[in-house]
Amino acid sequence: MVENSNQMLSSRLSSFIREMLGDSSGIMALAGLTILIIFILMALFAPIIAPYSPVQPSGNPLSPPSWHHIMGTDNMGYDVFSRFIYGSRMALTIASVATLIAAGIGIPLGLVVGYFGGAVDRVITMIMDSVYTFPGLILAIAIAAVLGPGIINISLSIAVVYIPTYYRVIRSQVASVKNELYVESAYSIGAKTSTIIFKYILPNVLPSIIVVLSMNIADAIMTEAGLSFLGLGITPPTPDWGYDLANGQQFLISNDWWMAFFPGVAIILIVLGFSMFAEGLNEYFNPNIGEKR
Repeated sequence: MVENSNQMLSSRLSSFIREMLGDSSGIMALAGLTILIIFILMALFAPIIAPYSPVQPSGNPLSPPSWHHIMGTDNMGYDVFSRFIYGSRMALTIASVATLIAAGIGIPLGLVVGYFGGAVDRVITMIMDSVYTFPGLILAIAIAAVLGPGIINISLSIAVVYIPTYYRVIRSQVASVKNELYVESAYSIGAKTSTIIFKYILPNVLPSIIVVLSMNIADAIMTEAGLSFLGLGITPPTPDWGYDLANGQQFLISNDWWMAFFPGVAIILIVLGFSMFAEGLNEYFNPNIGEKR
């Protein structure tokens, strides 16, 4: 029985992958997923991959890339490659925590408010729209300045920015889906409100949640890097791409380019991976997006 179940799961997974590879959106999503897997593996196995400690000098300061330090060393003698590897941990951790907090608040709120509507809907939507129209990075800076450094504080600062995104998307989807015939039928036969929301409505808005989740993680990584670049992120010398980028820019004038170059490349690549993955999924779930008129 277990073998049959495993075979069925394997068969469905293989079929899904073949279907994804059959069009450009699937290829884009899988290409983005490949990039993400590389960074996730880097974060998980950082102690094994990194040749040196990221917070202990391992060579002469400002040494250019060489066989001993393939990405060079910074002004403190820290190995840039080791900080590149460990930096993925910090970026993914903060972005994931921030996204989970935002999704954990925005999704249920959007489901409930979108289903019931009324005066509460108008009040909460007005509040969310006010937060949404405020520049995200500036809002995150203001909150981070009040809360101070630390993984949880930075995650909360970023999460507040993205709660309205989930709320607006889910509320809009629910407002459309709740008028469908199958939802009306469930309501007419006396189904519980919780059953209608979580069994009939939530599965139909799930594709939108997955796409928004991927895009928000990419945005959260950029926001976290921006906060660290401005000195409001993780306390040094903890490896962080945003801090290393800010630290390295002052040495560009002396042609010590590697300090800023490699953290910048890391941020670009991981954001590109999430963006490609999200866009590919969006086109896959909504095939009419890429069609010509």
